Amino acid sequence: MDAQAIIRDFTAKGLQLAPTDHGTISITPRSRLTDADRDLLRKHKADVLAELQSVNVVNMVNIDSGLLPPARIVHGPEPKFTDPLAEARTLLGAMRKVGLRVRLASDNQLRIGPSNMLWPYDREYIEVQKDALIQLLKEEQNND
Repeated sequence: MDAQAIIRDFTAKGLQLAPTDHGTISITPRSRLTDADRDLLRKHKADVLAELQSVNVVNMVNIDSGLLPPARIVHGPEPKFTDPLAEARTLLGAMRKVGLRVRLASDNQLRIGPSNMLWPYDREYIEVQKDALIQLLKEEQNND
């Protein structure tokens, strides 16, 4: 089992994994860990830790992958987003990178899941970018 699969499985169980400054993995809530979970993490600690640290970089647009503890990062608009769709493209890429499924329903409604991977502030940010995300997804459909 690779690190991404382990992280997805733990997330599906309602566990959040995060890298610590001490080279360990923070797990919440610890009470849900089974002995098998502990053994699996011991065997794959280095790979899981490396994957968690790479996800931490991807989390630049406040998408909480469910792999990191909830921490709100508030910042002003990025000046590099001069193209109106650039920020939405970055958001869409980051959501896909962390394992969210982003699609248009048959009625052209934006669908993102699994919903347990989204925090309220993620939903707020997605709502701001909703029209641009829908436009990008329609363009993808037309190119297929």
